[in-house]
Amino acid sequence: MIYGFLLGKNPELSLAEIYYYLKNRNIDFEIRKFEKDFVIISTKKLDEEKVINDLGGTIKIAEYVENIENLFVFDKIRLGLSVYPRNRKLYDNLKKELTQKLKDRKIKYIFISPKFHGHTDLKHFEVLKKIIRKNGIEIIAFFSEKNYFFKTLSVHDPSKFKERDVGRPRQRTIYSISPRLAKILINLSSKPGDTMLDPFCGIGTIIQEALLIGVNAIGFDKNEKCIQDAKTNLNWLMKKYQIRNKFSLLEADSTKISNYLEKNSIDSIATEPYLGPPLKSKPKKTYAEKIINDLYGFYEDFLLEAEKVLKPKGKASIVFPNFLTKEGDEIKMDIYNIAKKTKFKLLDLFDGKKSIIDADQKQMTRREIVLLEKG
Repeated sequence: MIYGFLLGKNPELSLAEIYYYLKNRNIDFEIRKFEKDFVIISTKKLDEEKVINDLGGTIKIAEYVENIENLFVFDKIRLGLSVYPRNRKLYDNLKKELTQKLKDRKIKYIFISPKFHGHTDLKHFEVLKKIIRKNGIEIIAFFSEKNYFFKTLSVHDPSKFKERDVGRPRQRTIYSISPRLAKILINLSSKPGDTMLDPFCGIGTIIQEALLIGVNAIGFDKNEKCIQDAKTNLNWLMKKYQIRNKFSLLEADSTKISNYLEKNSIDSIATEPYLGPPLKSKPKKTYAEKIINDLYGFYEDFLLEAEKVLKPKGKASIVFPNFLTKEGDEIKMDIYNIAKKTKFKLLDLFDGKKSIIDADQKQMTRREIVLLEKG
């Protein structure tokens, strides 16, 4: 089958997630086309609802339609349209063409237009509320050197992320990773049935998202309160979602992992270590360099220990700190140099890139995502 994936706010990272999600499950696939925030992939029939729930960086999944008129088989229809790349003229022309076809067939229709004036695509909450939950159809048009048409099958539901983020019993606002990024890290390195380690688990965000996709998880944190809060959150999750996978938590120093776990016993690692002190503004170059220098030995010690407990060919998706300074310089950790001191090698994430930055304008400490594989 041919699928279209609408990618999230970080398209390169979202595509890397899809790539490793399918690869880690031994699902054959081919990336046919990628442009801006839309990717076309051919693969076997997928459980689209499960896939959209498993992924953190995908907004919509749609199936290719050879002839869109084949969708017009009802006396009444609720129809929406999204055009990518976003182009108002193409949107207006296609909308006119579609509605004329419905009139010619004497089909009664309700056309769902984007909520935001001038937009050419329906947002996920609009598709969920106004189309999918009312048995309607969203047509996605993707214009490239060849024009593709798709029917939307599943859509990301942001309320589920919100429920597991702000709805869980314990919070740690400043330091907690988002469920979106947690899922991406897990899908880069792990697959259902794995035993995954998060050596810096905090209040359990990565572990909770791992459990939801069928990954068993172990969490370390040297902060006793974090471990207690993580336990509370994960017990809440297990009950609410009726999860059968297993987790364990340990108050422990993550730079001494091999003191607690057997060698070659862990299938995968997904984690965000300490990224340095919280920042309210862009740091000066000298301060950013100090943060990186202070953390360098910590990251090196952690990776040397992680290497011991990870199985051969096991993957580790890890966040490293990255800064844009007031002077306009990028200050980052020399990940290559650290990896050379271990048995890890850096894997390609996207188009030859060994790392991808995940950050918005408000974030003073940027997250640099890497994927390592133990040799």
